[in-house]
Amino acid sequence: MYLFILVLRAITWELPQNLLGFIIFAIFFATKRIKNISIEYCRCFIMSPIAISLGWFVFWHSNITIKRHEYGHSVQSRMLGPLYLILVGIPSLLRALYANYYVKTYQKNWPNYFNGYPENWADRLGKEN
Repeated sequence: MYLFILVLRAITWELPQNLLGFIIFAIFFATKRIKNISIEYCRCFIMSPIAISLGWFVFWHSNITIKRHEYGHSVQSRMLGPLYLILVGIPSLLRALYANYYVKTYQKNWPNYFNGYPENWADRLGKEN
């Protein structure tokens, strides 16, 4: 019964982000850019060149801190459902774009990336598990 509820929620509540996650997964799978796949916390963790959380698909790279952070975003997805991409995805993408700009401009990482919304929230949620 629990599995049925998870599948139903993925099909309905988290549909937009699961569709995007599946598309990215399929592209990375076809281009052999996936290093490892594991199922944890009822999510599919995919070690890949990028770090992004889209519903059931948690893409991560480099270290356990990034993995926990992206898991935190997946918890946000469970909470917010179809609003996730608007309330978390867009602000997170904008912060990432600014962080890339900062690196190119100042030749160092932006020290405040994880201090603002929604990144600080994802960090807290990821550390709770």
